[in-house]
Amino acid sequence: MRRRLSLVLGIGLLLAGCVSPTPYGYLVTGTVPSQMPEQLAQDTVTRMEDLYPPAHTRLAVIHPATDAYGLALIEALRRKGYGVMESRANMRTAISTRDDMPRPVQPAVSHKAGIPFRYVVDGPFEPGLYRVTVFIGNQSLSRVYRMDQQVIAQAGAWVRKE
Repeated sequence: MRRRLSLVLGIGLLLAGCVSPTPYGYLVTGTVPSQMPEQLAQDTVTRMEDLYPPAHTRLAVIHPATDAYGLALIEALRRKGYGVMESRANMRTAISTRDDMPRPVQPAVSHKAGIPFRYVVDGPFEPGLYRVTVFIGNQSLSRVYRMDQQVIAQAGAWVRKE
């Protein structure tokens, strides 16, 4: 009986890990120079300009962009002429007047507002390696950066997944 229960719990935990939502946002651990998020955002926008024309592209940020990179990215996108619709929260709760039970409220940004847009900045993977990935609709752009003595530099080319 105990063995069966352990097996069921193990399978349950495995399946729960499969359905967890992917975290988006600025996931860098440790300390980095304060100018790093701004530099990464500028480089991201420069690459996006080549693929998505600024005056003709509207982006709908699906997750809250409250971190330094997200704020710098949204500001840089708007300066270049992109339409950016921000999400205040993925899911909020509101009190129902009928039964006083919390119920989910739809995200503040819909897919009709523009191309769904998400980002992940994570690392370090090895000492000094960081990665930026932006998801624009079904496509993604990704690049690795190296931090050497508090200076961030590109460690490879942009990779585009269609």
